Amino acid sequence: MNQNSNHFQLNVDRDLIPQGIASQRILEIRVQAPASATQNERPRLNLALVLDRSGSMSGDKLNYVKQAAKHVLNLLQEQDSVALVAYDDEINLLSPSIKVTSTNRREIIRRISQLEPGGSTNLSGGWLAGCQEAASTAQDGTINRTLLLTDGLANAGIIDLEELAQHAKELSRRGISTSTFGVGEGFNEHLLEAMSNQGGGNFYYIDTPKAIPDLFLREFKELAAVTASDVEISLDFPSIWYLKVPGGWRTQFSEGNLRIFLGNLVSGQTQEIYIKLAIPLTSNLSELVLNATVSGKAENGTQFENQAQVVIRYAEQAKVEATPQKRELVERFALVFLAEIATDALKMERHGENNKASQLLIQTIEEYRKFMSPDEVVKFLNMAERMKRGMEEHDRKQSHYNSYNQKRGREQ
Repeated sequence: MNQNSNHFQLNVDRDLIPQGIASQRILEIRVQAPASATQNERPRLNLALVLDRSGSMSGDKLNYVKQAAKHVLNLLQEQDSVALVAYDDEINLLSPSIKVTSTNRREIIRRISQLEPGGSTNLSGGWLAGCQEAASTAQDGTINRTLLLTDGLANAGIIDLEELAQHAKELSRRGISTSTFGVGEGFNEHLLEAMSNQGGGNFYYIDTPKAIPDLFLREFKELAAVTASDVEISLDFPSIWYLKVPGGWRTQFSEGNLRIFLGNLVSGQTQEIYIKLAIPLTSNLSELVLNATVSGKAENGTQFENQAQVVIRYAEQAKVEATPQKRELVERFALVFLAEIATDALKMERHGENNKASQLLIQTIEEYRKFMSPDEVVKFLNMAERMKRGMEEHDRKQSHYNSYNQKRGREQ
């Protein structure tokens, strides 16, 4: 990847700030992955399929899971590796991580066909076993990912959201990412999203079992189209600033530096990340300079690094107020930020804080109403009203999934 094949930009909603007054600005970071340089090749995949076979998966759910897993096996090539783990209250390593030869493929498919529903849900045990298998065969240049599917609550092993998200973060640092698939209405959507966010993968809500194969296929196609991996943004900023990064990205703050970990980007994908900046009162500067670097691995495995810069200048307040905001940028940010707040509000609503959740969302709608289309305003106001009344489980999960996709810029 070089400067011509990777677009990396910093933009602010207004490049002036008033001298002597605390200010807020919106920073937009745009990263575009290059188009694939090869037509017939794709990255080597190193996958672990971790499938919930607890009692609640009986019937159509498990049948469609088997179908999806077999389909993924048939798409893999001999250059790829795969492990298969099934779990209920016990962890069953049905296949260690092995190359997908014709013989191995047939044997793994046979073992998938024999899956039967069992007991409770040791989600952490199954997931960690899959990650361990993926780690055992990870090599330079491979895309390493664990695909975790469940329809229930983690009720055995590690069950704490923060602890599981922390494990996902550590595994992601070691090069093993996680995507999560929640089926039906019994799982914890906030847990699965946290694991995928911190694990550098994707989260999927599957409202009907027959959608399982299509979403597994979507995940596979994305992995097969990766042209930039381990993508990371490093932004230098004055340490006295306050920064908020909506979207659930894995981040790391240190003195005067913010790192944002984007994981993998697929061919031609543009990822937009937003940062809400709170700039304290300053009286002795003429401008603020923000420098950022994007780095990662290109399609051929080589390291790449590109820089971008944006300058915010101080001016008299009247001049600042006469300079319009970049409306389209703020409109894009508003949808991401509203989706972030909606996720927070949905978590409150789930815990019975209906009025608090509704008020939080309405307050944010009013703050950004002028930058939203009438349809978006109505959509979020309707969600706030449903929160106030108390939401049905399907509505709660679908609203959460819609918000997840909106704040990540993903199509459903």
